[in-house]
Amino acid sequence: MKDYILTIPRNQYDRLADAFDWTEDYFMSFDSAVDTVKFKITEEQRKRYSKYAGATENKDVPKKYRATYLITQMFLPRNIVKYCEVWNDTNTHQQNKKIKTL
Repeated sequence: MKDYILTIPRNQYDRLADAFDWTEDYFMSFDSAVDTVKFKITEEQRKRYSKYAGATENKDVPKKYRATYLITQMFLPRNIVKYCEVWNDTNTHQQNKKIKTL
């Protein structure tokens, strides 16, 4: 199972936290100099949040989560590396460092 450490702008993190009722479990640190938040998610969580990502609003998604189709784009496999600083495959205990780009 993979764990991702992501760095995103604070306002995007706030929107995700509000939309999905996140607790402090995800939060790792806040960098006030660049107004970014570092947080951790598992591969299972990434897959769950990527269900809400889409080019348009999905009427099959419960109304509470419909507005998340844009803010969850980052959880798609093709996009997550843009925000991923480190990911850890807990089965092999290997760490792969990625250059973070915002």
